[in-house]
Amino acid sequence: MTDHDDERDVVAVVLCGGLGTRLGTLTQETPKPMMDVAGRPFIERVLDNLVEQNVSRIVLAVSYLREIIQAHFGDTYRNVPIDYSVEDEPLGTGGAIAHAICSLGLENKTLLVVNGDSYCEFDLNGMYKQLTDADIVMVTKYLYDTSRYGTTQLDNRGYVTGFQEKKQSFSGYINAGIYLLRASIFSRAPEGKFSFEQTYLEQAADRHIRLASQISDSYFIDIGIFDDYKLANAYFSQHDQMHFS
Repeated sequence: MTDHDDERDVVAVVLCGGLGTRLGTLTQETPKPMMDVAGRPFIERVLDNLVEQNVSRIVLAVSYLREIIQAHFGDTYRNVPIDYSVEDEPLGTGGAIAHAICSLGLENKTLLVVNGDSYCEFDLNGMYKQLTDADIVMVTKYLYDTSRYGTTQLDNRGYVTGFQEKKQSFSGYINAGIYLLRASIFSRAPEGKFSFEQTYLEQAADRHIRLASQISDSYFIDIGIFDDYKLANAYFSQHDQMHFS
């Protein structure tokens, strides 16, 4: 642990409230982040990444089948405290973050926001340093086929200049769904359900938000569709064999 780790206090907010409808019957009785991937709930792999980067606290933003997530984790994971931000109905990515800030008194905190159904490694210390000159630091990942995600335009300093809609078979940088930000940027957030991506990222210039990028060379997977769920199982089965054999 470096001196910088000791100085920073980052609360991780994990978005777990989605319905997972594209996975059909697989998510009728199991919330998507809790789906078994190579013998473990997928979200545990996301949380391992957070714990190993020394977040001070984990907030699980839950809604659909939340009791299953709460019963599994309780109030701690690998000695890191867990709190729950409970949404009576899913509030979208932006509404979920705003609700967590308001309900748990996080207004003065630095937040690391991640999705409970996607995995990508990143350097939190590096992001924290970038936050000195930005309002939001988001992780991007280069893919040869961005058709599921759309692309993120970057300038030569690594700042985000815009976003492009999903296209057919188009290579480029995607938004990996990982953000470091100061909770205070939500002081004027809309009430209720809204999209963080559409309201804060795509309107960053209009809102005078400086949006920086950290490019990850990690494996990226989003288990939102069945083909990628199968890929995640294959990847982590091999990953676990390599690390535990």
